[in-house]
Amino acid sequence: MTEQSIAQRSGQLIALPGSDLFEEVRRKLVDDLGMVQVDRQGQKRIYRPRAELLAEAVTTDTFVMVLDWLSSTRRGSLQTKRNYVDDIRRIWGGYAQELGHDRFAVGCFTADHIRAWRLRMEGRGTPPTTISRYLNALSSLHTYAAEKIDLPKNPVTQDDRPKVDKGNTSRSTPVLEVDEVQAVVRAAESEFDALIVLLLYTLAGRVSEMCAADVTDRIERGRRSYLDVTRKEHKERILPLPVTVAELLDAHTAGRTETADGTENALLLDAAGQRLDRHDIARLLTRLGRKARVLTCPTVDQPGHAFSRCKVCRKLTPHVLRASRITHMLDDHVDLAEVQAFADHDNPATTVGYWKRRNKGQRNAKHVDAAEALFAGITDRFRLEEK
Repeated sequence: MTEQSIAQRSGQLIALPGSDLFEEVRRKLVDDLGMVQVDRQGQKRIYRPRAELLAEAVTTDTFVMVLDWLSSTRRGSLQTKRNYVDDIRRIWGGYAQELGHDRFAVGCFTADHIRAWRLRMEGRGTPPTTISRYLNALSSLHTYAAEKIDLPKNPVTQDDRPKVDKGNTSRSTPVLEVDEVQAVVRAAESEFDALIVLLLYTLAGRVSEMCAADVTDRIERGRRSYLDVTRKEHKERILPLPVTVAELLDAHTAGRTETADGTENALLLDAAGQRLDRHDIARLLTRLGRKARVLTCPTVDQPGHAFSRCKVCRKLTPHVLRASRITHMLDDHVDLAEVQAFADHDNPATTVGYWKRRNKGQRNAKHVDAAEALFAGITDRFRLEEK
């Protein structure tokens, strides 16, 4: 799929009065969707435009409709747009081909198709939240398209939307305690390892923000160093850097000379001099988490243990560090509104959710400990009898 063909498709549903404006809009639509790593050859990563991958998975008309749908202000977050595209091209594009279609087209599924798909996903143990997310993407696209063109009835009905337990915390992002965060930093094998952990934790940062930052986003004002980051929905924020993080960044960026293609202008580079992406950081944190023995079971290092299949072991992810920082602020009785502003949560309910989960866990622990107090010394009794 060439840029020319992408340009032609992306303009069909958007009225563009001039070619210059057409090109500008086309470029924004394609750039917003970003790149996807499709392969890796040694240290070299192979990327392709997400828009190009989408065009290969859907029909021409559906490709245009998806871009039009994503252009709505109701879907302002870049990450949300990218997630939707990935769901459409991977989940629904793959299912359409399984049903005998060359590519996915809006309206190609019936309610029976969705029922069969949902039952199969449940049989595979897919979490209800994941099933619901995939269905939401398909339903939203279908509803949007039905306002513009004639379509069959939306195949996603309430009968096939999973009931999601909003009080279920079993799959919530885990939170590290303060001593566990310190253990992760101690597990760092280099200044760079420590930089990544501190940068994400102290700023409660999102991994996409840090990967996109450039050296030129560093700002020095008096004795304080700042980082200019672009947060969700294109929000620009200038965040103060802790002294330790600033020093680690100084060491990481020392001696940089900007290249013609701007590669070395990236704030975070890997050992090969390439801009770090979220996959690089995820692998780094997984390594540190296992070394620090956080979010792992007692048998993680024993022969035969399969980390990916273990129901106890969890990966240390960038969002774990962000969630931990937010939770620790709440533990320190920082005002909810202040935490919301620091975390840049648009919806205060998101911040309140962290507070509720923390309080619920503490309350449950208190109730369990109170019950245990009724049976003080019971284990000593049996051990004495054994002797």
